[in-house]
Amino acid sequence: MGNPYPKNRNAAERRSQQNRMRQDRSAYERPHKKRRKKKEMGKILFLVVILVAGLSLYHHFRDNGYWTIAVFGVDSRDGNLGKGALSDVEMLASINKKTGEIRLVSVFRDSYLRISNEEEKYDKINEAYFLGGHEQAVQALENNLNIRIDDYATFNWKAVVDAINVLGGVDIEITDKEFAYINSFITETVNSTGVGSYQLEHSGMNHLDGVQAVAYARLRLMDTDFNRTERQRKVLGQAMEKAKSSGFKTLKTLVGAVYPQISTSIGVNDVLTLSKGAKKYYIGQTSGFPFSHQEMKIGKKSCVIPTTLESNVIQLHAFLFDDTSYAAPQSVQEISSYIAKKTGLGDPGKDTESGKNIGAEGNSGGGQTGGKSEQPAAAPAQTEPAVEESSAAGIEESSESAEETMEATENTETKSQEEPETSSGVISAPQDRPGSSESAAPDHEMTGPGTSNAPGNSSNGPVSSNAPTAAETNAALEAPGQNAASQPEEAGPGV
Repeated sequence: MGNPYPKNRNAAERRSQQNRMRQDRSAYERPHKKRRKKKEMGKILFLVVILVAGLSLYHHFRDNGYWTIAVFGVDSRDGNLGKGALSDVEMLASINKKTGEIRLVSVFRDSYLRISNEEEKYDKINEAYFLGGHEQAVQALENNLNIRIDDYATFNWKAVVDAINVLGGVDIEITDKEFAYINSFITETVNSTGVGSYQLEHSGMNHLDGVQAVAYARLRLMDTDFNRTERQRKVLGQAMEKAKSSGFKTLKTLVGAVYPQISTSIGVNDVLTLSKGAKKYYIGQTSGFPFSHQEMKIGKKSCVIPTTLESNVIQLHAFLFDDTSYAAPQSVQEISSYIAKKTGLGDPGKDTESGKNIGAEGNSGGGQTGGKSEQPAAAPAQTEPAVEESSAAGIEESSESAEETMEATENTETKSQEEPETSSGVISAPQDRPGSSESAAPDHEMTGPGTSNAPGNSSNGPVSSNAPTAAETNAALEAPGQNAASQPEEAGPGV
């Protein structure tokens, strides 16, 4: 018997066929739609990441297009980067977002300023860090200089040693006066950082590893604190140029080696993102603050007196931010008036570098460099440090994380202690100096050569096994022919 409902049967077949076609079509279309959705979602996530990264960096740049960072370098043997540490370096870095220029100002550590608003206490500016860590130091700089500091970074000398070793060293012209003292500082830096190095054999152009570069940056006794800060900026400028010419892998290694050793408000992701665009940034003008100053004793302390603070602050804003219409607020005027009455130095002086009157129109401050830094010429092959290649390689092998990087650095240093170099100029390992302490106030800080009979430059051989004690080293290593009894009291800054 045939189907009594052929029309309905045909309709049922058509519906069944349509369902099969839809199923077949969906089998091909559904993965395509999923891929399309995933692609669109990927674009959205990428935009979100870019937006977040952009905001995290953009917040650093103020409305005027500058990012201002306070940089502190502390002499800390126990790793302490907070209060109680001695601040050897205080710098302000002004980064121009539009041009990429970085202007540096070294604030002389002996500058006589107000270090506490609550007690209205005046002292050397580095006393603020000793008493209250970076919080009080940043606040003191902001109050005295009327500058809003966006971020801070504190490092010890070990971090600088590792950074310069990762970058392959720097090329520095060593004067005869500097050479007379530098090997004593190299010996002391080896002992304080735990990183091996070797002593220099001559003045003139030298390729310096991390220890040698730090020793150079800490030299002062043969001249003044002003020359010392200039040397620090020179080392920083060369390191910056090396970083610019390095690949991202090296920069990642650099961040991994140094970041765990510093205290900073800048996130590691921000640092890595900025390092990708490192070629844009360059060290422009550098100078020291106060631009105009006199040196005098207040009590028993040798201090650097700004003449006057108000006129120096006006010039500082012109130097860092190109703000030639800036006028010092009442708060700065009050601090300036107190210092003038206390010292009797109430007349604005002349810029020690330009010779112009402080705060005068067209005078935006001194500067050792007026434009982009040039890449230094290669140093002679015979001056390359014996330990730099191995220590840098040891760090680079573990760039995956900060912890792995630091472990590799420690392994490299341990190896250098177990297998001492045999060449005549090598300091094979740091000398154990138990009991070293940094609890002394800044007035009793290590001042470099000048007061003890520790090894000087008279010998380029290995460090003697009877190394100086912690007290002797902190009292200072001296150059040949120098001793405390024969030297008059130095009136310059930093004493």
